[in-house]
Amino acid sequence: MKKLSVFVLMLMLFGLRFVSAQVYGPKKAPLDSAPDIELLDINGKVVKLKELAKGKVLFIDNWFIPCPPCFFEMKMLHDLYAKYKGNKNFCFITISRTDRELVKKFIAKDPSLKKYTDQYEYFSTLSSFSLPVYFLPGCDAKLELQGTNVHGLNPSDPLKCADNIFGFGGYPTVVVFNKQGKLIFNKTGYDGNHDAAVAEIENVIRPALAKN
Repeated sequence: MKKLSVFVLMLMLFGLRFVSAQVYGPKKAPLDSAPDIELLDINGKVVKLKELAKGKVLFIDNWFIPCPPCFFEMKMLHDLYAKYKGNKNFCFITISRTDRELVKKFIAKDPSLKKYTDQYEYFSTLSSFSLPVYFLPGCDAKLELQGTNVHGLNPSDPLKCADNIFGFGGYPTVVVFNKQGKLIFNKTGYDGNHDAAVAEIENVIRPALAKN
């Protein structure tokens, strides 16, 4: 509970106006088109982003553990995913900065990650995580497990993480590309307004889905 109190205080200090977890270091300029990169799925299978989203509107949410603003956004993301996952012209994925094996344990509610799953449930108001999640090779930030710091909270190669590849400075960040692979939406942070956030994203993806 003490941990949660700290996170709640942090959200209060931000005033819930534009909450994001910042990352630091050299960044590329924001991309204007979908990059030709490889991803790993939750089981470690290599997939090409452009093949995954070929001819589709591509929605990507970028997040990590533990990121209260990312967790706070998850209810909105699950609702959006549930609404559009059946659309064959829409590709919805998330990319995690956290190590793949740790995220697998997180989704499975492994007891070693209880403090993180508790935080997730508290902020998201969800009891499970059911979004498609992918990973960038080399971007494998670790966590503190049972009081032991495992490789710190930094990935093996920060330059291989989504914030550097896509060119943003905080998490969560949503990017959306149209069927031709051009960037049509880029937003960092989540202010807690569920309905407004869904409406803002739908105002972008609906016209993009309607176009050839």
